[in-house]
Amino acid sequence: MKKFGKIIIAMLLLACLAGACFALAACNPDEGASATRKINMLNVELSSEQYAFIFKQTDTELKKSVNAILEEKATEVEAIITKYLNASAEELQSFGSEIQTSATGAANELVVATNAEFAPFEYFNGNKLAGIDIEIAQILAAELGKTLVVEHMDFDAVVTSVQTQERYDIGMAALTISPDRAEVVDFSDPYFDTTQVLITKADDYTFQYCTNADEVAEVLAGLKDSAAKCGGQRGTTGEFYMRGSADLGFAGYSNIQFEGYDSPTLAVQAMLDGNISFVVVDKAIAISLLKNFNA
Repeated sequence: MKKFGKIIIAMLLLACLAGACFALAACNPDEGASATRKINMLNVELSSEQYAFIFKQTDTELKKSVNAILEEKATEVEAIITKYLNASAEELQSFGSEIQTSATGAANELVVATNAEFAPFEYFNGNKLAGIDIEIAQILAAELGKTLVVEHMDFDAVVTSVQTQERYDIGMAALTISPDRAEVVDFSDPYFDTTQVLITKADDYTFQYCTNADEVAEVLAGLKDSAAKCGGQRGTTGEFYMRGSADLGFAGYSNIQFEGYDSPTLAVQAMLDGNISFVVVDKAIAISLLKNFNA
């Protein structure tokens, strides 16, 4: 009778252990989620920066007018930002308007230089243009009584184009305010605060215990070989963060090999293809990338 009782107890213990293991597996966020999730964002802010629009240094009247519109339409601008940041992947793919994409030289055109590969700030939806900056540009054009023209180019050509080419009135490309850019163009009042973050593969735990920027910096400084390969959109603050920039106050990482791409999307795809180990990008862009790649 005692032996039978011991067997019953042993079976109960085994059942409890099995149940506990099942519960642990079910609560593990990596179980099941890895089948659909491709990338993760490390939710640690690595910098502090502000976006603004840019003008030729001689075009003080346009700058003054734009700042006045931004102030007057602050509620509408905030609503646009909220709409895009809170949108689902499906909603992001439904936004946009058909906008003229080549200037004719007419006096009534507001010609915007941008890089339309930076969702949710500016991006193409088929033959439509969408994004936070694009919708703000529509407000500016309407208030100024102008026809909006948006011309797409490489990101690192936007500042130079506005600075040197008469055809461009304004640059709107999620541009960070920085002293070196301020030497060649004028900035509007800031309209968006942001930071740099890291994106990794969903099954990469290199930074899993990092809770602040100092801890991330310590891990970054210790990376070697293939683990030290980082990517991002060329010419952006993310590149300066990794390479170093006295102008922006970034020390940089001599051990990190940074690879520049035409867009953040291409950088993330390169990471998934195994060409780089992680991506550095603006947080708002990272959130948009998470929605698209993990959909």
